[in-house]
Amino acid sequence: MKKVIYSLLFAVALLAGSCSDFTDVKPKGKNLLSTTNELEMLLNNEFYMRVNDMRHISGDIIYAFENVASMISKPNKTLSVILITWDAANQDKMAELTSSDSDYAGWYGVIGKIANPIIALADQAEGPETSKKQLKAEALVLRAYFHYLLVNKFAKAYNPATAETDPGIPYMKEDWDISIPSEKRTVKEVYENIIADLDAAIELNALPVQAANRMRINKPAAYAAKALALMSMQQFDEAAATAQQALALNNKVSNYNQMLITTTGYILGGTYPTLLRETLKCEEDYFFTYYLEFFDAITTEAWNAFEPGHASRDKMATDRMMYDNLMGMGMSYIGIDYTFTYDLNSGWNFVGMKSTHMYLIIAENEIRKGNYNAAMEALDAIRVNRIDPAVYAPLKGVVNNKADALFRLKQTSHGENIYSIYNFINRKRWNQLDDYKQKLTKTMLGKVYELEPDSPLWIFPFPQNAVSNNPNLLPQNYTQL
Repeated sequence: MKKVIYSLLFAVALLAGSCSDFTDVKPKGKNLLSTTNELEMLLNNEFYMRVNDMRHISGDIIYAFENVASMISKPNKTLSVILITWDAANQDKMAELTSSDSDYAGWYGVIGKIANPIIALADQAEGPETSKKQLKAEALVLRAYFHYLLVNKFAKAYNPATAETDPGIPYMKEDWDISIPSEKRTVKEVYENIIADLDAAIELNALPVQAANRMRINKPAAYAAKALALMSMQQFDEAAATAQQALALNNKVSNYNQMLITTTGYILGGTYPTLLRETLKCEEDYFFTYYLEFFDAITTEAWNAFEPGHASRDKMATDRMMYDNLMGMGMSYIGIDYTFTYDLNSGWNFVGMKSTHMYLIIAENEIRKGNYNAAMEALDAIRVNRIDPAVYAPLKGVVNNKADALFRLKQTSHGENIYSIYNFINRKRWNQLDDYKQKLTKTMLGKVYELEPDSPLWIFPFPQNAVSNNPNLLPQNYTQL
């Protein structure tokens, strides 16, 4: 049934080329779904999303299947080499090589194939009014959140001084005429639309506190998405207040120290306690998108940035654990002795929202006010469920200055977000703030690589298949820094 519905809906997809085959049914290819039960089936989507290019820029991983030294030495730059070496001088080449982008297509696909059809048809659909409101609220949150992800990848981070003129992305609404090329909005306009959609969803007061499953939008997720957007807009007090609203509905943080299985090594048969983040079962997940954390080479700098005793490092299934700590795959696969993730069991919430994101927002806002005890209390709510009890010690009452508080914020944020896109999003946002911005460095094959806070690499190029269809209205954003 899902496949049938998707085939009926493809004409409203953002990248669809024609709607002429459907004009005998409804104008402009509008879909045929007419009941709340039919519309709800659109929300039974399996969100599997793997976004490693953003993790390359944040300095966390190398994702490659060949010797890195050989890759770098080739005369023709590849997209992987530009990302791995932070080669800002070849960003134009990167744009040329980006023929398509799975995030651009996938995230706009959620907006065009799921959110907008529901928003357009919910009010007129046959079914209970309560169902109509809930479907519309879920769709509004999905539309806002996926635009939030898109603007964070393809546009400059929000700067209140320039957002009104900084070029952003198209904001696709349900009434868009697909025969007219989409036009970019400014960064400010994109965020204004995001907030408007989230406010509309919240005002409907129709979202459940707990959804049917964690791939469906619930009430905490609506507040969480708004808090994240407000944080990006540098409206820190409002963001923290909204984060508190999300936590008032669900403040649970899963205890990784207790979520363990036993893993057996391949060579000696050694046994190791290993973190199992069960798919769709972590209470901290407001909105879950599935990701298999497997075969990503974690850079030395990213591995060392974990707080000592962190379960996401010490109890993460890795290649070294699989080979009983006698060897690893790094030298044989990429020629660098990096640790590879090897978790074939867990579901990492790669692109979704969690309660821990809200605690991080509150901690950052309290640091800005100089309330270090309150800030550390928020970080401790995460840390107590991540750090080995044998080494855990509260930060509240210990950290009493801004430099230490910022270090602890970034350390906790890194451990919480390394297996997601949020290290990229947060570091890109921090690059707009004098006290937070920093130059990233990594040493690889004896060479030091650097990424400046104002590097154009923080803005990914639009894919060529989108630009070629809309060259006048979709120029590259990184060229307008």
